[in-house]
Amino acid sequence: MINLSRLDLSFNKLTGSLPKLPPNLLELAIKANSLSGSLYKSSFDGLTRLEVVELSENYLSGTLESWFFLLPSIQQVNFANNSLAGVEISQPTNSDLVAVDLGFNKIQGYVPKNFSFYPALSSLSLRYNRLRGPIPWEFGKKEKLRRLFLDGNFLNGTPPVGFFSGATAVYGSLGDNCLQNCPGSSELCSKSQKPTSICREAYGGGKPRFS
Repeated sequence: MINLSRLDLSFNKLTGSLPKLPPNLLELAIKANSLSGSLYKSSFDGLTRLEVVELSENYLSGTLESWFFLLPSIQQVNFANNSLAGVEISQPTNSDLVAVDLGFNKIQGYVPKNFSFYPALSSLSLRYNRLRGPIPWEFGKKEKLRRLFLDGNFLNGTPPVGFFSGATAVYGSLGDNCLQNCPGSSELCSKSQKPTSICREAYGGGKPRFS
């Protein structure tokens, strides 16, 4: 189907993994189905025009690998409400990526700092995953970042000061983490942090290590 540019199969009962996709797609939407398994590069081979991917509310698992975010025309990505366990991000050489939603998955590890090097990225959600450690300071210097949702993880340390002042001030939420010194006067910090006992348990049962 070489002339197909927009494909929307959302809100059905499709199962299995994602097949090889038509080569000239601009937009792909298969939201709220029962797709499962990992995403494979072979499904996206040759898709040089693909701009929008909407695969939220499925059962996709495994690691979202760095090749995906390097698709040459990708702009908007939504994988919210799946079962992804990891995400790998490489520094881009050039990218039009604007919005990424990976909220409500099972992603572990640290917040990928390489997201901060995507020049056009203005909206990022990693809310309600299993992330830990500090928020990369590079995020506080990214002027185009306007929406940032990192709530519902186990992040610690002090948020970058750039989030709360000047041209880099952002909208979103950092609540329900293990952060210190998140200003209560900021809307970003309006949702309270996790109880100390939960943070201690998450970081090995002792005194939480705030870096």
